[in-house]
Amino acid sequence: MKVLFGMALRQTTGFVEALLRLVDLDSTVPDFSTLRRRQKTLAVNIPYPGSKGHRTR
Repeated sequence: MKVLFGMALRQTTGFVEALLRLVDLDSTVPDFSTLRRRQKTLAVNIPYPGSKGHRTR
């Protein structure tokens, strides 16, 4: 979520908490410190295909 939407880690935490409340799931999001430590070892690669030609209106 963080990489996909370009959010800061604290924003991502709040966003995921809000999504869980919205769908009425009784699950918790790890605290900021835990997520910060874990993200150091997590490699995320989201492929972007790029542009193929000109855009049309």
